Amino acid sequence: MQNFLFTSDIFKGSRYEKGHPLDMDRVWPSVELVQLMGWIKNEQIIKNHPAETDELIKFHDLDYVNALKKAEEDQYLPEKLKRKFNIGIGNNPIFSEVFSRPATAARASIRAVEMISNKKAEKILNISGGTHHGRKSQAFGFCFLNDCVLAILKAIELGFKEILYVDIDAHHCDGVQDAFVENENVSIISIHEKNRWPNTGLIEDSNIHNIANFPVPENFNDKEMDFIIKNGVIPFATTKKPDLLIIQAGADMLDGDPQSRICLSNNAYWKAINDVLSLCKNVIILGGGGYNPYLTAKAWAGNWALLNNKVDLLDDIMKPECYNLLKSLKWNNSRVRNGIPDNWISTWRDKKSNYKVGEEVISIVDQVLKIKNI
Repeated sequence: MQNFLFTSDIFKGSRYEKGHPLDMDRVWPSVELVQLMGWIKNEQIIKNHPAETDELIKFHDLDYVNALKKAEEDQYLPEKLKRKFNIGIGNNPIFSEVFSRPATAARASIRAVEMISNKKAEKILNISGGTHHGRKSQAFGFCFLNDCVLAILKAIELGFKEILYVDIDAHHCDGVQDAFVENENVSIISIHEKNRWPNTGLIEDSNIHNIANFPVPENFNDKEMDFIIKNGVIPFATTKKPDLLIIQAGADMLDGDPQSRICLSNNAYWKAINDVLSLCKNVIILGGGGYNPYLTAKAWAGNWALLNNKVDLLDDIMKPECYNLLKSLKWNNSRVRNGIPDNWISTWRDKKSNYKVGEEVISIVDQVLKIKNI
């Protein structure tokens, strides 16, 4: 059975407003890196169209969906609707594809669940997904729709009994947790930076039977990620026996990302995902955060290798075409004011470093295990 990579032409050229953290390209470069390396067949790439209103209102309010459509059509909303729906305010700007882009990501996540349910695939990578902050009737945290929630709701509708959602984005998956608190079919695990927006995801939330939160300190390192996965995530997850695994693989914990104070290498990032993949044969990997285009494109492209059980591909020499693609990406950030660091664009894997597991991380795992009686 083939695995598939979901994308859409809409992500090539679509950007948030100038100066926004998402005023850059991430999705299409990830797909092109996979193609340039020869890691994928053309028939494994599926392009999606925007979700229909009736699909979106399985979670989102109809008035909100209509306002989002109107914002795209007119490139404007009255002030009253802006405030009501949080569209065009702060970091949730009105841009050319403000409805079509998130609706395409949502359709891809929904379709991924449908294909797995219909036995047309076991594993799917939807790089455009992972918009885990979206609310029923408000844009929140750069997320206009919540494809994670929509995918889980579709999975429940199609008869999946034990859905495991694992989120390694630097920011807590508040929208997903709020949507499925106490749900008997869904377990939610989140590793995220503590004291980081949206300031949710406390350890104490792990007292809820289907929630396990691991809020980690700044400078969280490779050894500590491995420790949490092996000693916290896997023991809790194996009590659930999932029939569908959804991984939100945000790349903003990587060292060099401007939206966190975490310092993971992509070696730890990929190892964490690879270890979690062992929990279930039916898997959807989503994107999410990731605000350094070079690191994010490599991380998400590498997830295709993991999904296909070909982790050794990540030790391949990066082809010159990939180097040139990464070098061509534009990013208005002080980190590249004096040029792009060569290690960001010339090799797949980051350099390995020696770290140790700090007492705070050990304590976090101990607290969650104690709460869960594991």
